[in-house]
Amino acid sequence: MKARKLFLAALATIVLASAGYWLLAPREKEVATFVVKTAPAERILAINGRIRPRLQVDIRPTLGGELVALPFDVGDRVVAGQILARIDDAPETAAIAEAEASVQAQQATLAQARRDLARFEALSQYAIRRDVEQRRLAVVEGERELSRRRASVMQARELRDRRVLRAPFAGVILERPVDPGQTVGLENVIYRLADLSRPEITIEVDEIYAAEIRPGIEAIISLPGQNRLLRAKVLHVEPRVDPATGARDVRLGLVDATIDAPSGLTVTVNLVIEKRDRAISVPRNAIIQSGSGAKVRVVGDDNVVIERPISYVDWPAEEVIVTSGIKPGERILADPDSAQPGEKIRRAE
Repeated sequence: MKARKLFLAALATIVLASAGYWLLAPREKEVATFVVKTAPAERILAINGRIRPRLQVDIRPTLGGELVALPFDVGDRVVAGQILARIDDAPETAAIAEAEASVQAQQATLAQARRDLARFEALSQYAIRRDVEQRRLAVVEGERELSRRRASVMQARELRDRRVLRAPFAGVILERPVDPGQTVGLENVIYRLADLSRPEITIEVDEIYAAEIRPGIEAIISLPGQNRLLRAKVLHVEPRVDPATGARDVRLGLVDATIDAPSGLTVTVNLVIEKRDRAISVPRNAIIQSGSGAKVRVVGDDNVVIERPISYVDWPAEEVIVTSGIKPGERILADPDSAQPGEKIRRAE
């Protein structure tokens, strides 16, 4: 009986010791990792842009006065050369009538001078040479005066034509800030006209990233509420940095597509800065930034964590392209804070 008690006591001690060891002994931590792979990669710059007309102009008068005709309103379409507005041209009309009357009077004076010259030239030897020359000079001066008065008529007509405002190109009326009957001056905008047939997109790019943008770069445009993606290309990069915003304006044009979208609409622009056929990309949150540079935590063959310095292309994206420090097939901690260097871990499957 005594031997049995001793055996049970020993067995209990062993069980308790095993349980304590299982509870207190260090165990390998389970950590999420991913395997480094090579694959095609792109550097994308995602930024908001706005639809803008290919052409836009403010129609202003070149002469002030009262608006007597204003036939179009916002949203109306016009063709090139179409009359958009008329400004009261009564002063010019009166000046034209007066100039035309002056031309008619001078034509009569010149006709008389030519008749006088012809009569004196017909007298031949009986006419005094001085009298003939005086009549000839009167004709020359009369012709000059007639040309001057005809020029005055043309000038008066040109001034009247300036009272008529025409569309410089086909487009849509975006704004009409004035009303018929209003007196306008040179500072007034009569219409804001835009060509919306092939709209463009404008974006503002921070000067840090704008240096890598050049004409011809491809972009993908997405409009709000639409699944359709549109291709575009960079047309122009403003050489000047706006000192107020620290950004450069970039203008894009659509490729083989048109859109029916209002001017000023906000769209999403994905600029394809770079394409690589083979690259190593890792999530940005897998990288540790420190004063000594960028690092990742690699899981060695013995499942021990190693800290490794890397180089990568710093770009505003969730994944970045690593250029050195790791190679395909290596395993990286998805969360670098999940285990410390030298710690042995168990990979989460």
